[in-house]
Amino acid sequence: MSVREKQLYGIIIVLAVALASLSGYLVALFQQGQHVQYCASPEYNETKLYPIVVGEEQGTQLRTIAVTGLGRASAKPNQAELRLGAVTEATTATEALTKNADSMNKVIEALKAMGIPEEKIETSYFGLYPKYSSYGTLVGFEVTHMLRVTTTSLDKAGQIIDGAVEAGANRVEGVYFTFTKDKTEELNTLARQRAVDDARAKAETIAKSLLVKIIGVASATEETYYYPYSGRFEVYPTPAPPPTSIMPPTEVEITVMIRVTYIIE
Repeated sequence: MSVREKQLYGIIIVLAVALASLSGYLVALFQQGQHVQYCASPEYNETKLYPIVVGEEQGTQLRTIAVTGLGRASAKPNQAELRLGAVTEATTATEALTKNADSMNKVIEALKAMGIPEEKIETSYFGLYPKYSSYGTLVGFEVTHMLRVTTTSLDKAGQIIDGAVEAGANRVEGVYFTFTKDKTEELNTLARQRAVDDARAKAETIAKSLLVKIIGVASATEETYYYPYSGRFEVYPTPAPPPTSIMPPTEVEITVMIRVTYIIE
């Protein structure tokens, strides 16, 4: 056998060993913990089978039921958040800023005079923009300064708006009825428990139909949905405007969704 033939023979042997090793590795990966997951669709209540790979031990096969639980909790809002401010215009940026600062200083002082603590008054938006004519010529500047005002005196929301507008505010983007931090946590806890109970009930129903038994929980994830009630409107200067009437909603709802995967046997 020539030297060249010996070299080719050696290369062939090395390739054969490498291919055999790779094949064994792929087979081991495929066999490593593949199982079937039973999934209940929250929209159609269908049971579907999804093969997924879990675990690290070869040959481990878990069967699961995946469900979604919904929990709701509602209460009368105990906090109002007002978005109000002033928009000013001038031929120069400096003049527009000065006019806006003068208006907003008066608005803030008026809010404090109505009993709003300084820490409950904060800037939510501030912007300075150039203004152009239809021909693209610079004609001036516009300044917008919006405040976020928070109060637990819901019945005074209208009075706060009236006082701010009288002091110089010319824009009110909306009034949002929400909850204080403690109340939000209380409602979240209640909605979360109801969501867990709902998920467990659904899983038990599916397990009974499939003639299987729930023996544990593989995973759980949570999503919270909170939509504060709001009223949006613009304020335009009018002579002797009537008092602003703001009616808080009866209830605001918090929804929690729990996705739970139960282990069955």
